[in-house]
Amino acid sequence: MASAPYIEPAATPAWVFEGEVDVSKGINLTCNATVTISGPNDAADTNPPFSHTDVSNLSATIALSGGTLGLCGSVNVAPIPAGDISYTSSGSSGGTFTLHNVFVTTITPGNCQGNITAVWNEAAQTLSVSGILPAVSGSDCTMDGLVDLISPASGNASAPGDADHNPNH
Repeated sequence: MASAPYIEPAATPAWVFEGEVDVSKGINLTCNATVTISGPNDAADTNPPFSHTDVSNLSATIALSGGTLGLCGSVNVAPIPAGDISYTSSGSSGGTFTLHNVFVTTITPGNCQGNITAVWNEAAQTLSVSGILPAVSGSDCTMDGLVDLISPASGNASAPGDADHNPNH
């Protein structure tokens, strides 16, 4: 039994977030974003078992669409594998997910790679992204926006020390 950050219910089926983000690397685009977070049901690592996925087992994809002349579809965010997502709690109201080593193929030359942080607002069931992704070459990338949890209907992220953290985990 491990004491580690987790989300519940388990990300099987995947958690899906949708919303609008502004992205920029030389040109500014407002894009529709779909963020999909998935992972196994780690119920077996608790006694008694409960439906959850350890953050260390989560993977994610970010798909962009729309924008001027549909250009957002040309911005490709590489899938984020399990082990490259972490979570730091700020209490029972939420915390911050960090997607590590994210590689983005951009419309303008240079691409970007680095970490993306997203603030989880548990009451609103949203992820807020605001930050700079360092350029591989050329100008840095920026990504700012808000995505809403669409599925499941509601979720919880928890870390050791949170009032809502399962003591059996």
